[in-house]
Amino acid sequence: MQQCFLGVKVEISFNGLRLEYALEGSSSYIAWKYRMEVVLDDNGLKEFIEAEVPKPTDTAQVEAWQKKTTKCRRILLEGLKDHIVSNMHGKASPYLMWKALTDLFQSKERSEEAGAQG
Repeated sequence: MQQCFLGVKVEISFNGLRLEYALEGSSSYIAWKYRMEVVLDDNGLKEFIEAEVPKPTDTAQVEAWQKKTTKCRRILLEGLKDHIVSNMHGKASPYLMWKALTDLFQSKERSEEAGAQG
């Protein structure tokens, strides 16, 4: 996303994901998913979308787990257009957020592809 500041275009980027690539719906889901997986992997957070990562029982590790969980959730939310963010309400973990997006858009993508072929 570019914004104009004092006549200079500035591209805004969060954690390597440009906002122009934010998920808009099923038509952009596959490309968005791939980009998001790379961004999360680059940030050492991909495991948080692949499976539920339980809170550690060792109190020394809880703070690091909480920071990673929060960062992963923030990256996911930054990669969504506002009209999709409401679908994330109540999803307590990055894994549940990812699963909700997969359920919502991957099935629509397949349905649209099947309709176009038939």
